[in-house]
Amino acid sequence: MRCPAWSCTVPLALVAGLGWGAAAAVAAPARPKAAAPVALADAGTPTASAATAPQPDPDAIDIAPQRAELKILHDGRGHYLALVPFGPGSDPLFYSADGKDFYAQRVQGSGSSGTESFDRTFWDPRHPSGWQRSVGFRAAKYHAQCGDRVTEFQPVAEAERARILGFATFRSHAWKRRAYALARDLTGRYFYVDTGNVPRFAMAFQLWAGPRGDMTKLPMHNVVSDSAGDIFATKTGTLRLVLDHTASLWVTSGKGGGNDKRGGTAKVEKLVVLPVEDNGALIYTDLGPYLGQRLGTPCDDL
Repeated sequence: MRCPAWSCTVPLALVAGLGWGAAAAVAAPARPKAAAPVALADAGTPTASAATAPQPDPDAIDIAPQRAELKILHDGRGHYLALVPFGPGSDPLFYSADGKDFYAQRVQGSGSSGTESFDRTFWDPRHPSGWQRSVGFRAAKYHAQCGDRVTEFQPVAEAERARILGFATFRSHAWKRRAYALARDLTGRYFYVDTGNVPRFAMAFQLWAGPRGDMTKLPMHNVVSDSAGDIFATKTGTLRLVLDHTASLWVTSGKGGGNDKRGGTAKVEKLVVLPVEDNGALIYTDLGPYLGQRLGTPCDDL
């Protein structure tokens, strides 16, 4: 029996939609040997080479506008600074621990006197006062200060400057976290939350709890974040940290969480909220979550 015209040739789109098994059921019982398939590129689908092409570094910084004026300084022990001397505070300041990867510093203050001296303070919460985390030029010498330690820097030779600028990579700040909330209970147990400080990590919350110097990172996630505050909880709901404008609480409940139908009793502890902006040195040193970690500033090494 002759097959209807529509059943002898199965459109390619129909085969793709039905899958291999269904397509075989409706295919023509006999047909000439098919020619070798020809690959067609869909304009909307990236090719394999495009899909595997290296992606641009989201942290890379183009230094072309400052390149001609950028001075490279070194301390003779493998540490480098890159800056525009006597420029405005908005000009970039970079630090490198190896002369290959330069990381931008968050300049928080600056001042200068003609071409005789200048100072720039940079972010490093391990040192509360600005003068304890600064770079500058005074008495015809460049220097970096971390705490009470002052390290002298000198310009590299022009040939070395050209070599470094030719292969070094300049990136935005290395540290991608920021303090979000800090609280403690009446026994001295702390609760600390941080998150990302760049848009792509804006909701990457982390939570630690424990005594100073011995905090534990908890597998909790942010379940509420709005104008009234935040709630962080374990997936089972047995532990919750509630941060809001009226009262912050640490809630421990039974095995079934806050709505435990098996009789779980919730324990609620009121917490004392500590402003993170006033406790940077505590957070980044004695408290413990970041102990031993590099922040990407000169004070990592100097």
